[in-house]
Amino acid sequence: MRSTFSHRGVLRRRAITMVMMALGVGGLGGCSNDPYPPGETAQPIVYAALGDDPKTLDPSVGYDAASDSIICPIYPCYLQYHYLKRDPFTLELGLGAAMPQNAPYTFTTQEQGKTIPQTGEVWTFRIKPGLRFQDDPCFPGGKGREITAADFCYSFRRMADPAIACPILSFLDKKVLGMAEYETHNRELEQAKQKPDYSFPMEGLQLDPQDPYTFRILLNQRYPQLRFLMALHFTSPLAHEAVEKYGKDLARHPVGCGPFLLADYKPKGHIFLKANPNYREEVYPAEGAPGDRKAGLLKDAGKRLPLVKEVHYEIMREGITAWNLFLQGYQDRSGVSQTNYQQVMGQAGQLSEEMKRKGIGLEHAVGVDINYFAFNMADPVVGGYSARSRKLRQAISLVIDAQPYIDLLSQGMGKTAQFIIPPGLFGYDPNYKNPYRQPDLARAKQLLAEAGYPDGIDAKTGERLTLFYDNSLITAAGRQQIGLVVKQIEPLGIHVESRSTRYPIFQEKLARGQFQFMSQNWYADYPDPENFVFVLYGPNKKPGPNAANYQNPAYDRLFEQMRVMDDGQQRKAIIEKMRAIVVEDCPWIYMSHSESIALTQPWIENYKPSPLVLDAIKYWNIDGAKRAQLQAAWNHPNYWPALGFALFLALGSLPAAAVIRQRTNRHVRRAP
Repeated sequence: MRSTFSHRGVLRRRAITMVMMALGVGGLGGCSNDPYPPGETAQPIVYAALGDDPKTLDPSVGYDAASDSIICPIYPCYLQYHYLKRDPFTLELGLGAAMPQNAPYTFTTQEQGKTIPQTGEVWTFRIKPGLRFQDDPCFPGGKGREITAADFCYSFRRMADPAIACPILSFLDKKVLGMAEYETHNRELEQAKQKPDYSFPMEGLQLDPQDPYTFRILLNQRYPQLRFLMALHFTSPLAHEAVEKYGKDLARHPVGCGPFLLADYKPKGHIFLKANPNYREEVYPAEGAPGDRKAGLLKDAGKRLPLVKEVHYEIMREGITAWNLFLQGYQDRSGVSQTNYQQVMGQAGQLSEEMKRKGIGLEHAVGVDINYFAFNMADPVVGGYSARSRKLRQAISLVIDAQPYIDLLSQGMGKTAQFIIPPGLFGYDPNYKNPYRQPDLARAKQLLAEAGYPDGIDAKTGERLTLFYDNSLITAAGRQQIGLVVKQIEPLGIHVESRSTRYPIFQEKLARGQFQFMSQNWYADYPDPENFVFVLYGPNKKPGPNAANYQNPAYDRLFEQMRVMDDGQQRKAIIEKMRAIVVEDCPWIYMSHSESIALTQPWIENYKPSPLVLDAIKYWNIDGAKRAQLQAAWNHPNYWPALGFALFLALGSLPAAAVIRQRTNRHVRRAP
């Protein structure tokens, strides 16, 4: 498939066109800044930008935003999130033929030579018949074969392959019966430099010998969050033929069964997707959230997906390039950053008049996330669970005001956090006020003195207390953030020393617990409070997600009760008890939940941002005729520079012409 353009190519094309105009070649009508072939933008194609190449297109591995944006439209799941419904986010069938069913399951374990009965859980899944993988050379004749339950089980086996390093393996390996043994077996093979053995028995994965579309997952405990994992691309069905043929190249050669397939990929250039002709019959939703019908989000109800035929991603590391193309109408959507915020936003957080005149749409999205500072609970100064260390952490928390960080780093877009659970999830309490998150310097100084550090001086040694702030803030904006940390904490009398390193080194320091105070964020894998409060669960300490190394037995016991419960008053009451414990211990300083703004061109239809619907492009529609019309209106050819250049060449040639005439007409003096 042909390439569209690179930024350098656009500039070169414009320069050549201008020179040709100046020389009278091709006529004035040939001047255009359109980077696409004539007529292409009138077609149902989405034009979007990626800030960088995806790290991988392997569904068992990809875990970053750029990778997800390409993986998810190619690899669908048993379940998916309803595109339009919010609060709560709603799971619906994707590849599944029926919602999964779970029931108690009895199994036995051997302890000290005795057989001990245990109660776990069995989940039953049945997929839709007739699903097919995309056409690909890995299949006989290049035709995608039918998908069966075995392809789902193969994905689980591959996740547990130590060579794959699946980032969500820890969610499953201690719960699925036999998965830990399977993982150990393949780790031994890896150490012996042998190929993995996917045929090694795993009790927790069972196929139905009577029905090729049904499989069961057996767990050694209750785990209601499994349904959310069945909406993550890690559990999408995988074709063993593709894995065997492409090996590590699967990272750049995905073979899925989703609404789109990879048509062309040029690293640092572009990624093109096109509609998958083998995609199952799926239609646009007929119902949504309140207000969706009035907003025009239901006018395509019942139409077969995807609504567009191609998606062209250009990889643009410089945000200004994508922004300029958006202003010219050559990108269909854009984010809002510190660079363009003033140009985009007018008074009271509304669109500027320039944007309104163009018919640009503005969409707000609230992230399912938390930004926070954390203390290393294993540190001899700020860590520990004594009254002294707790009061020290509480004092620091009381002088850090989240709003200036939101204003500085996010142009005021964000919501101050009082606890770890974000808005929109069960357990979030909009009325709760954290007693250590209401800035109060006087109270902070009192607590600091009670901790043994009056005015920041260690009463035992007479030395000023130094807080080491470990971070990866090595840019100019990062240094501003460091300055704000220093400005807010040092009025306590505590000296703050920043230790900035590159991000990979910073992450390694966190994994080893070699930090004292740091800032971090956590994004939801799925919309359940368990996916947030587990970040402070003791057994999840590093190298797990519990970066603070927080361990409180009372908190852990409550977590183990809460995690297996369905939403309800009892679960809510336990979350509140957990909150009371962890707020008093203060291993974290809760900062903010993110908000973002997206701009859309007037020809995009059905756009509704969601932090969880990662294959949203299958729902978008494009009014190609309107796009072509507005692109022409916004990009009138500007002939004056070319005419000026032509005039400059003409005037510049007059002296040369005079010299030539003189040389032509002068008489040659003859020798006497």
